[in-house]
Amino acid sequence: MRILLLRPAAGGNVSMARSVPLGLLAIGSVLKREGHEVKILDLRVSDTPDDDLKRTMSELDPEVVGIGIMTIESKYGFIGAEKVKALKPDTTVIFGGPHCAHDPQYILNDPHVDYMVCGEGDVTIVELIKALEAKEDISSVAGIAYEKDGEYIKTVDRPVIRDLDWLVQEYDMLEIEKYFDFRCSMDFFPAYRHRHFLPIVTSRGCPFKCTYCHDIFSKTMHYRSPEVVIDEMEFLMKTYGVKEFHIVDDMFNLNMKRAKEVMQMIIDRGLKVHISFTNGLRADFFDDELIEVMVKAGVYRMALGVESGSQRIQDMIKKDLDIGIVEGVVKKLTRAKISVHGLFMLGFPSETREEMHETIDFACRSGFTTANFSLVIPNPGTELRETFISEKEKANQEFSQYSTDHVSNNASKVSAEELLEIKREAHRRFYFSTRRARQVWRTMEFKWLMRSALKTPFALLWRNAIAPTNSPTNG
Repeated sequence: MRILLLRPAAGGNVSMARSVPLGLLAIGSVLKREGHEVKILDLRVSDTPDDDLKRTMSELDPEVVGIGIMTIESKYGFIGAEKVKALKPDTTVIFGGPHCAHDPQYILNDPHVDYMVCGEGDVTIVELIKALEAKEDISSVAGIAYEKDGEYIKTVDRPVIRDLDWLVQEYDMLEIEKYFDFRCSMDFFPAYRHRHFLPIVTSRGCPFKCTYCHDIFSKTMHYRSPEVVIDEMEFLMKTYGVKEFHIVDDMFNLNMKRAKEVMQMIIDRGLKVHISFTNGLRADFFDDELIEVMVKAGVYRMALGVESGSQRIQDMIKKDLDIGIVEGVVKKLTRAKISVHGLFMLGFPSETREEMHETIDFACRSGFTTANFSLVIPNPGTELRETFISEKEKANQEFSQYSTDHVSNNASKVSAEELLEIKREAHRRFYFSTRRARQVWRTMEFKWLMRSALKTPFALLWRNAIAPTNSPTNG
């Protein structure tokens, strides 16, 4: 079949990540190997998205269009589906991605969406396309949802994929060079040392039960072998001139033995590369040996997911993190010249003003090089969403309002207006600090620091601490 995999553009002045769409690449790769004619169209790297969509729809004449979305960008997925149907009404539109953890009616009630792929899609999409092509009954395809005779039907869950080594990415399906002009909603942040960088996945899943996370991988861990990971790195370095990798696993350092093997193999193969962990590692899965081998392998920056400085909130969200461990780990990492970015959230259900200030105080004293304070989002398919519903009797269904910068839902003990002010205060207190300046100076290379020195602080403070656009939408 002729299949178009679409990443919609964000509308207006909205800016979203323009990194490689790894999910679409994985789906496109398995479909291509099955013999289908597949094209990936990433409209986020297009200067003329509407024209590019029209041209591609005309040239490819796709029978199926797949759109992968997260909740905070779901609005643009529905707009994209509407545009596809306007150009070719008989096209079958399939949604996938984290937002499809939601109940089917919230997606399939849109007249432009025909099917949902729920959970891991690599095998599901192949079986669904095969059934559609043969005009067979799709009710036996695990992991999908659809509407039939006014009823929303969700088939049985599909087991997660245990062996990830067969999921080889077909990078020639993308114009990789376009992603070296990296821009995103955090584009002011000095997030890379070399502009020729790409994200890479070495594992899927996370066994922890954090209430704010999706359950796409059934709260289990599945790994690619270190050899396959390093082979892919070498291929990308030789083929595209990649100088830096961002490992975007949910839980890279859970298995510290394997983490050390991956790092040691980078060293043994003589790869001269920069490495960053952008997704948030666990602070309680480090030892001195792991830190040492990370530094030798080229790791220069990592994010630690802490979320809250209040142990009550930590226990409530089931992160199972002893925050007393975090400060010591941050100190060890920064002494090793690794820049450490702290990830925090404000506005959990029942969270008080005092507990939010505990988080701010913790972030400011713990030695993080940089930090970000986001507002809590009750994403569909998470336990946190059910908590919001029980606390507030409802949770906002207007997903276009969902943002880590806007109060789309609020079940905390402060008003929406005060929650935004506390968020601004957090960034002001963290970055207006002589200690922070010393921390940045100690962990960043001089040329990297100079490149970012002028635009980073002002842009960060404007976006998170000053800008009047951070207005509450639902108190």
